[in-house]
Amino acid sequence: MSIKYSNASAGKFVLSPYKIASEGGILSSNMASLQIKVSYFYAKAVYFGTIISIMIKRIPFLLLLCFSAWAQKTPDDYFGHGFGERFHYHHQVVEYAKHVVASRPQTTKLLPYGRTTEGRELLVVAFGTEKNMARLEEIRKGNLQKIGLEKGTPPADLPAIAMLSYNIHGNEAVNTEVALQMLYDLSGANPQVSAKILENTVVLVDPCANPDGFDRYSQWYNRHIGKNPNPNPDAVEHKEPWPGGRFNHYFYDMNRDLAWQTQWETQQRVGFYNSWMPHFHGDFHEMGPNSSYFFAPSAKPFHEDFTPYQRDFQHLIGEYHKKEFDQNGWLYYTKQNFDLLYPSYGDTYPSYNGAIAMTYEQGGSGIAGLAIARAEGDTLTLKERMLHTRSTSRAALTAVSEHASKLKEAFYAYFNEPSTKGHGVYKSFVLKGIESDKLALTELLNRLNIQYSFGNGKKSLQGFSYQSQKKENFTVEENDLIVNTYQPKGILTKILFEPHTMLEDSNTYDITAWALPYAYGLKAYGVEAKVEGGSYQTVKSETTNTVDQVFAYILPLESFESYKFMAKAVQAGLKGRVMPEAFKVEGKEYKAGSIVFTRQADPGMDAKMRKLMSDSKIKPVAVRSGMVEKGYDLGGDAVRYLGAPRVGVVMGQGVSATSFGDVWHFFDVVLEYPLTLIENRNLSTINWNNYDVLIFPGGRYGKDMVDSPALKDWINKGGRLILMEEACAAVAGVDGYEWKEKSNSEKKKADLTRKFGEASRKSISNTIPGAIYEVKLDNTHPLAYGYDDHMYMLVKDPNNYENLQSGWNVGLIGDLKSGFVGSNVKNGMKDATIFGVQNRGRGKVIYLTESPIFRGFWHSGKALFANAVFFVK
Repeated sequence: MSIKYSNASAGKFVLSPYKIASEGGILSSNMASLQIKVSYFYAKAVYFGTIISIMIKRIPFLLLLCFSAWAQKTPDDYFGHGFGERFHYHHQVVEYAKHVVASRPQTTKLLPYGRTTEGRELLVVAFGTEKNMARLEEIRKGNLQKIGLEKGTPPADLPAIAMLSYNIHGNEAVNTEVALQMLYDLSGANPQVSAKILENTVVLVDPCANPDGFDRYSQWYNRHIGKNPNPNPDAVEHKEPWPGGRFNHYFYDMNRDLAWQTQWETQQRVGFYNSWMPHFHGDFHEMGPNSSYFFAPSAKPFHEDFTPYQRDFQHLIGEYHKKEFDQNGWLYYTKQNFDLLYPSYGDTYPSYNGAIAMTYEQGGSGIAGLAIARAEGDTLTLKERMLHTRSTSRAALTAVSEHASKLKEAFYAYFNEPSTKGHGVYKSFVLKGIESDKLALTELLNRLNIQYSFGNGKKSLQGFSYQSQKKENFTVEENDLIVNTYQPKGILTKILFEPHTMLEDSNTYDITAWALPYAYGLKAYGVEAKVEGGSYQTVKSETTNTVDQVFAYILPLESFESYKFMAKAVQAGLKGRVMPEAFKVEGKEYKAGSIVFTRQADPGMDAKMRKLMSDSKIKPVAVRSGMVEKGYDLGGDAVRYLGAPRVGVVMGQGVSATSFGDVWHFFDVVLEYPLTLIENRNLSTINWNNYDVLIFPGGRYGKDMVDSPALKDWINKGGRLILMEEACAAVAGVDGYEWKEKSNSEKKKADLTRKFGEASRKSISNTIPGAIYEVKLDNTHPLAYGYDDHMYMLVKDPNNYENLQSGWNVGLIGDLKSGFVGSNVKNGMKDATIFGVQNRGRGKVIYLTESPIFRGFWHSGKALFANAVFFVK
């Protein structure tokens, strides 16, 4: 600390705040030493006859400044160890964030935005000049007003808003360690960094976007490291156990979830993001330890709606990063691997919300620990990884600050132009279908801040049909969902609804199709003109109010809401019966699979039903008679008992964590139905009599597991085995399973002609990186109850399997609707079995070659997965 005596200041003490700030974070002296120094100066001044005037009213300010300066510490001093010497726990990250804010209240603010599934705090720390922090809420609102997302007149002098998000993948833990350093750097304790950045910018730092995954990793690692790190890759500290810290509580990859918001953490995080709408977003990651460092410009393909300015800024910011990397001799690369297409990443979602957004990838990840020997013979340390990411964090913010004016101008235009002109070939999208499916989509649109309306009268239009893939005449009817691109988020709307995504390069990192009308099972039209509607008109319930006249309640399988009601009903003890064919009663027709609840089966039915209906979005239909006009009577022999199946799912080493996570989340959160999680290593010791249904998610399964005598015996006695994705391949050719691979003779012949230098590009011809197909359904089979004769599915892998010869090919792949499919696999997809059922003894084997609940966002597949659990017997 420095207290200067200056003649120019009329004998007053002059304190250097920058000196205090830069030293205050690293000195450990206390206020007693400060008092000694002040007293000494005062005595000397009196001795030399200097008149010292200190105004009493300034003493509180000086003391506050001194206390703040002395109180704030670097992360290393705060935690008592050196830079890059250990991984912290999430509660320590929260503790340090609060320490920084308490130490620098004029330039920082804590912004909590929620909690994780496991109860850990989600927070952001805001940084700015004293002037900007004093009007932080005005800046936030003003930014939204500028782009039409909030009413009012914005102030003219708004700063740029930048957000840095660290550790969305929990075991990419260098990022939270760097975030701690950035909290210190930006607070004002390191003015050489903060002063220039905060001159034009408010910065939001999310130090740990996935606390549950981060703690899963850091707790494991800190328990398995010795006194010193062991760089040998064989050491246990480099062998993170399944499922790893990458995922959240439900094993979801939250860097694939931003647009769909299936996860509680994502909903809160995107809610916070949308309440600020930053102009820049940095998304920090790690990759394998033998890779160097990736920063912008990104690889192709870019989505066609990236603006010229967004593309140019990729190169501009790359220049900032390469300067320091070149100076320090740090290896890096650009324009490879990480593209900008799929809309649910931490770079693309902000980009489609007008921001300049970047992915940063440091070599290391969970395998690296504190130190690891790399293939080249050197040792990669946590310290090195931290230096690289701290450098890109600072450089990115510097670029934003130095180009703030142009950045804001381009950002505002991104929203204001579509508000007046619309965007894309199709300016409006009209969606038809089951009410609850449309309303489920509007729940997502609300979270995305996308505006919509509903048809309020009949109107004839022409539009592109998503189903026929050509222009058709159609009629807009009451309560049709209407979404147009004449709105601030018109570009995002176009991207999420477009029937076909243009690919400038087919070598992409993720799926190539995601159109929401297909995902929600809605009939849709793209219209080239602006279509407007009104508010939603509530549909009246068909339930009979006179309860004492009710013979039965009928639950139609019209949407997934029916399944949620069914799950609650069987858990409440209601006895349901499944109608095997379509029928008509009291003038109303019902599909096969509709569920009947009768008083004879449960005398207390009425009270239970009233309670369930009071909490549900749908209402079963009350009927007064068990005799039908068409089909089986409600008490017919063919009408089967529903029951409450006891369900288990296999987890553990070899199982795809995300496929397992889809199943777990589906039961626990979406359907709210009991599920037993079974470690695959314990499968041989379970009591098979406790389970009616067993699910093998995607993953690698050894023959000993799928060929187990105990498993086969359980199936033969009536068990139902659901095989998902790669689990189907595990049983191909195994005795007792009808699933067989197609001949590969033609493929092998073609492979012999390949060239080494073209291997990567040629391999694309044999892949399907996520495309939407029509699936032809046998809706007389219980697996397809509730559906029409087709649905739409996201297909991610070539189907190399023969049709079932004696089983039921319930779902056959039809026409390609959207997305890229490799030329070598296109022909083999036609009429391939995507969903099949094999009878085996008294039990069933159910083959789901693609997950109907992929990433939790494919809404139209949820009912089929529930059918596999409840109806296929």
